[in-house]
Amino acid sequence: MGYLVQYSFHHVRIPASQVTAALAAIHALYEPHQIEQWGTGLIYDRTTGITKKCYRGGDLPSAGGFATLIDALASWAIGAVEQADGSVEMVEYRADKVGDERVLFEAISPFVDPECRARIDAYQENHEHWRHVFVNGQHRAVPGKVVYADEHPELFDVIDL
Repeated sequence: MGYLVQYSFHHVRIPASQVTAALAAIHALYEPHQIEQWGTGLIYDRTTGITKKCYRGGDLPSAGGFATLIDALASWAIGAVEQADGSVEMVEYRADKVGDERVLFEAISPFVDPECRARIDAYQENHEHWRHVFVNGQHRAVPGKVVYADEHPELFDVIDL
């Protein structure tokens, strides 16, 4: 069973100078050997009768590929906007189930602006928390917990219950 997931994006920006490279990295995800390695979903091909791996979260691009980075991110249910300087910033998640976003985050991590302290906070309806961070061109998923003062007052300076 899958759980609903909420993402909150914080300063996840691809500088204008890296937009083309980030788009190429997303296109590379659709090479057959990449899908075979990273895909976690399965799809049945009626014409061949073969079940193959796929990305659950991302639509397949047309034969010519995605026209823009914003289009590529939209296929993964991520809303992004182009800034005045040509950079692209991810601002929202437009779905309710996790697919293979971690694969996408790995692919674009070398192109995320290192000065922004980019992160994506995640919350799953089973009360699991984690964060995707981008540091020095690397992506990491970091587990988290929510702690309340009435249960752990020693962790708080002031408690007003």
